[in-house]
Amino acid sequence: MTLLQRFPLLLFQPDYATSDLYHDPPIVDAFYVVTAYALISALNALLGIFVATGSISASIFTVIGTFALVYITWVILTLVFHFVADLLGGLGELHNTVSYVGLAAAPNVVVATLSLLISIVRLVFLPEDPGSILATVNLGFSLIGMAWGWPGVLCYFGMKNAERVHPIKAIVVVLPVFFIFAALEIYNSNLFDL
Repeated sequence: MTLLQRFPLLLFQPDYATSDLYHDPPIVDAFYVVTAYALISALNALLGIFVATGSISASIFTVIGTFALVYITWVILTLVFHFVADLLGGLGELHNTVSYVGLAAAPNVVVATLSLLISIVRLVFLPEDPGSILATVNLGFSLIGMAWGWPGVLCYFGMKNAERVHPIKAIVVVLPVFFIFAALEIYNSNLFDL
């Protein structure tokens, strides 16, 4: 299955999209998905920091940091999920985990694109953003992307299909990681006084 065939399946039929990952993990496709997510996120960060500061040097550091953070997150999630899957009797190899965690960034690509569009709308039409409406919508999209991609539903199906972990064990692993990521995202959004 090519990446163009798999991408919509990752969004709408995750069990089927991850069903072949145990025998044939497409690591190159996973790299492309993560790279697309990193590029779009870095572009969004560039737009945000340049508008906020007007500084080119701060923008460059932010772009590099955002780009690197996506790959660091991929590596950390891969190691965590593979280590835990091994502890739980999973049969997959590390390359299986690299593949499904990378492909699980597909919803994040969509969410990062929506976030970039929200940033552009905010810049052009609502520079003041009364009541932080667009920031709240952006946070909502981000949480949906995490619930579906990193580290949510797609990671669950990846553990189940690529690591051959029992579905209940996969839920027990994925849910706490999702809640940790969601709490960090809410905390970093600065929308609520926590």
